[in-house]
Amino acid sequence: MMLLRKTLLMNPMRKLAALGAGLAAVSIAFASVAAASPAQAATPSQFRQSFPNPGTDTTTCGFPIVFNLQVTLVGRVYFDSQGNPVSISVENNVVGTDSANGVTLKESDHWVDFFDAVGFDRQVGLPLHIQDGGVVIRDAGYIVFAPDGSITVVHGPHPFIEGDPAAIAAYCAAFS
Repeated sequence: MMLLRKTLLMNPMRKLAALGAGLAAVSIAFASVAAASPAQAATPSQFRQSFPNPGTDTTTCGFPIVFNLQVTLVGRVYFDSQGNPVSISVENNVVGTDSANGVTLKESDHWVDFFDAVGFDRQVGLPLHIQDGGVVIRDAGYIVFAPDGSITVVHGPHPFIEGDPAAIAAYCAAFS
């Protein structure tokens, strides 16, 4: 649920779809290493998953935006001396296009999530970067999500996740 909780705060819904599949990778990683023997417990476990993420966002702009994204997740699970997972880092690379009204925009998002055993997620990087010759909208910097999904710290511009009406209007206008 760690990846899923923060994506519920983000619009458009493509973030939910993209990271929802990542949730499976994280769950599999935790499950597969939970059974590791104590002799192997100190060694971090790595995982990698890549998958297409097509979909349609019908809520952000009031018209359908079709997105075709390729998601690649590379992560590492860290353990204590008893072999219990204590933290996980996941590098997220999402590239593709957003299309509506005959206009196609490039999307290239790159960030790292650092999850702790309590459920906090420290996100660093560029979780949203959409271009059309120039930057249309960009969230960048550092955010901390609490276990309940609330945002506790924000550094850097995050107009989309914070719901800045001007930034969202600019994104929607780019499809005109």
